[in-house]
Amino acid sequence: LRWWSEQGCRMVDMTCELHDECAAGSQFVTHLTGRVLARLGLRPTPINTKGFDSLLQLVENTCKDSFDLFFALYKYNPNSAQQLKDIEDAMGELSKELRDGLAGGG
Repeated sequence: LRWWSEQGCRMVDMTCELHDECAAGSQFVTHLTGRVLARLGLRPTPINTKGFDSLLQLVENTCKDSFDLFFALYKYNPNSAQQLKDIEDAMGELSKELRDGLAGGG
């Protein structure tokens, strides 16, 4: 473990279950978001905001990794399926609010 620390990695002591929960809520969500945005074919515009530039960078960073890595984050983490369902549900709720013209939702 010392070698990892010498490489600049911060070791965090946690259970396997907590690791999987954290990874699904961070790594899987990050890669899923990047892959979804990539499918939209987003391109820089003359009026980019810093937030949009961050999204473009997210696409670039996540799509540099193989699809196999992304799939492994899903397949081998028991929390990723629920995370995917939660994202699908949230997207559905937001879409409905927009389509129904609900102001001040959430």
